[in-house]
Amino acid sequence: MNTPKTPSDSLSRRDFITRTGLVAAVASVAAITPSSALAALAPTVTPVKPLGAYEISVLEKWYFDGGDGTPDQIRFKYTPEQTAQVCDEIGLDLELTLRKVGHVTPERAPDELPLYVAAMAKKNRKISYVAMDTVRPDEPHWQNALRAAKKAGINRYRHRGFQYDLTKPRKPQIATFTKWAKEFAAFNKEVGLQAVYQIHAGARMAGSAAWDLDTILDDIDPQYFGVAFDTQHVLVEQGLSYENAVDVLAPRTVALCVKSFRWEEDPKTHKGAPMQMPFGQGAVKKEMVEQVIKAHGGPLPIIIHIEHYKTGGQLYPVPFDQRKGIVEAFRADHAVLRAWLGLPAAT
Repeated sequence: MNTPKTPSDSLSRRDFITRTGLVAAVASVAAITPSSALAALAPTVTPVKPLGAYEISVLEKWYFDGGDGTPDQIRFKYTPEQTAQVCDEIGLDLELTLRKVGHVTPERAPDELPLYVAAMAKKNRKISYVAMDTVRPDEPHWQNALRAAKKAGINRYRHRGFQYDLTKPRKPQIATFTKWAKEFAAFNKEVGLQAVYQIHAGARMAGSAAWDLDTILDDIDPQYFGVAFDTQHVLVEQGLSYENAVDVLAPRTVALCVKSFRWEEDPKTHKGAPMQMPFGQGAVKKEMVEQVIKAHGGPLPIIIHIEHYKTGGQLYPVPFDQRKGIVEAFRADHAVLRAWLGLPAAT
């Protein structure tokens, strides 16, 4: 996977003077303005209206899309008909990878996406999201790829996420991330798309602390760029304080990614590390999912991520004629999720 570029610029002298002046102005207003009026000056975020019913999908990560794109693996990439068949067997819609080494590459999106959409429609399934690896708005191909997605009837995509340069102070980098996010949101508004920013744990991953993601997205309308709340990554990062992340990000949360884990010691580093588990096992509990949904105000799109299906500790592509195990794994996680949501068992 290519390592996304990270910002090297910090606040310019002009920006510093401008922001200093704004702080002084706010301070002077605060001295004469009631707190209720000050609250009205703050940016407001209007939450996205809850769905009437749950939309549940699966991320095909590795299993159907040919893994990391090496010649030895990419030959296992599923055809449109095979992709639709496996989703029908699982009983769910699909988050399809639209990446440089994904199921469909951005350059091929105009030609290939309609084929996958048509094959899915024959099984009464749909592509709910496309998962991008685009990070910066100045990267090539992503706009044309997403215009093709929109034309094919796919209105939502997952942004790859920003990454901190760990050799530099973190806070100055947030301004750059916000600038980029606003550019993505402006494009999304123009085309009629919604981006979701999936939370990932780790020091390098911007947004892992929750408060920084709220700052990065600033006053951006979540209708055009919202948050995909990830149960595992939030719990790994926040631990006992995960409820704070639920609360802070509630107005921006437009999707829920579900998976679970348990802590184990890494034999090499002797440090605690998350080991992925089937949903319903491990640290992620029903209460966490309920809290996210309650904070959102009702149903929202949910994507099941499976990362516990491995060999030798690694994710791997599954040939179509050997798909039984991964189909059963997705169905098992889906069954637990439906039980937690109070939905009838899938048929």
